[in-house]
Amino acid sequence: MSLSFSTNPASIRSLKHFSDEAVARSIYARHRDGKKIKFDIDNYIALVDSIITTADRITKGNKEGFKFSDDFLNVDPPIFTLNQISTELTRKAPGIEKAHQTTLNILEILVSYPWEAKAVLTLTAFATEYGDIWHLNHYSLLDPLANSLSMIKGVPFLKKQLNSIKYRQVLLCPNSLIYSCLRAIKYMSQLKKHFKHDVNQLSELSSAFSRQIPLVSYWVIHIIVAAQFEISSYLNDTEGQPQNYLDELSEKIDSILNTLGSYLNIV
Repeated sequence: MSLSFSTNPASIRSLKHFSDEAVARSIYARHRDGKKIKFDIDNYIALVDSIITTADRITKGNKEGFKFSDDFLNVDPPIFTLNQISTELTRKAPGIEKAHQTTLNILEILVSYPWEAKAVLTLTAFATEYGDIWHLNHYSLLDPLANSLSMIKGVPFLKKQLNSIKYRQVLLCPNSLIYSCLRAIKYMSQLKKHFKHDVNQLSELSSAFSRQIPLVSYWVIHIIVAAQFEISSYLNDTEGQPQNYLDELSEKIDSILNTLGSYLNIV
């Protein structure tokens, strides 16, 4: 089941008409917590964290201290699946409705994965492209091939936006959309470990958290989709997401982090 916006045009312009109940109806019927594929989320978290933070250091001109963690050396990424997600992330237009449909498409690709894996694999696909862009930029002064590829990818246009409010709302800042999504995934992982080992304790809280996981994963993916479009708009020198939409997404992820943080404080 998908959501229809035709009866309420205002919903396309604001998340205020896009409730968690409506989201739940669109995802619960098809998507359950997949049990078919085992997944080591911590290694992927370390991998994504390293890529994004290192890329952001490059944007700030920091050429020192590029020490990579080896915590994720055992990661065996599902390349085909990540390519499918990347393809979905590039097939998009601005706004809520398109981001919602793209999120549902990504969830369909990841139907066999646990909910938190759906979120972190989508972030991995985003980080791969983002890291590649700034890796090429980093070596463009020394490597003619890297310079040519960075020009083709539109990195000079992206660099012009580094000090813009919208870019920093999406990346670079600790409370930006992408860093907040990463933090939400970390919180989910921590809470799931706790409730796995304390099955008989705090059962009411555990049940509440279990109900939140699909929604958190959905919104993390939705935000990544919207953020990817914003980054792509810089690369292509085109119009990005509406400011009010990014603001509402910031409020949404802040609310999610507050909820997950309150769970962590209890346990």
